[in-house]
Amino acid sequence: MTAVPGRIAAIVLAGGTSSRTAPAHKLLAPDATGLPMIARTLRAVTASRADPVFIVLGHRAAEIRQAALRGLPPNRRPRFITAPDHAHGLSRTLAAGVRAAMDDPTITGALICLGDMPLIGPLLLDTMMASFGAHPGCPGVLAMHEGRRGNPVLWGRAVFPALLAGRGDSGARHLLAQHAPAMPRVAAGAEIAADFDTPERLAEFSRLFAGS
Repeated sequence: MTAVPGRIAAIVLAGGTSSRTAPAHKLLAPDATGLPMIARTLRAVTASRADPVFIVLGHRAAEIRQAALRGLPPNRRPRFITAPDHAHGLSRTLAAGVRAAMDDPTITGALICLGDMPLIGPLLLDTMMASFGAHPGCPGVLAMHEGRRGNPVLWGRAVFPALLAGRGDSGARHLLAQHAPAMPRVAAGAEIAADFDTPERLAEFSRLFAGS
C-alpha cells in the first residue's frame, strides 16, 4: 500500500439532533451486541491509519461522548470537539472539526466520516488514504459504488478553508461539483450509502453484528 504523506485525520460528525428518529437518538441506538452506533462507527475509524481521529459533538454531547468510548481501548480514543453552533446544521459541525485539523500543520488531509454509517470499515479508509498519497496535489478522494459517490470523502488540506464556508445541512456538497472531476475514485461497497436515519433503519441496525 502506498505510504500516506504527512498525517491524515478522520473527522467523525456526531453533532446532529437525529430528528428523523426522535425520540430515539440514532447514535445511541444499540446493535445486536448492545454496542451503540457511534461506538461501532468509531471502532472502525480508530482501527484505520487515520491519525488523529476527531469526533465533533453537539446535541446531547455528554451522552454521545460516553457512548462513543464504549469498547475502545485507551490508546485508540478520539479527540472530542464540541461545535457550539451545531444547531445551525451539519456544515457547522463539519467546520468545527476542520478547524481542529487546521490547527495541526502536520495534517495534510481529512476523512469526513458520518457517525451514523457504522458499516464503513477500516480497509476502505486506508485505501482512500493510500490513493491520496498516490495522487500528489489532488483535492481529495471519493468513494464510489456502482457509479455513485458516497461517504466518507477525503479532502486535502488545500480545501480546508473552503470547507468552513458551508451553511445549513449542505456539508461539503457545494465543493463536490467544483472538485470532483480532479478527485481520484476508490471502489467501495454499498456501505458507503448505508446510513440509519429512520426508525425502520434503526430496527435493522438493532439486528446487526450478532456474534461479533
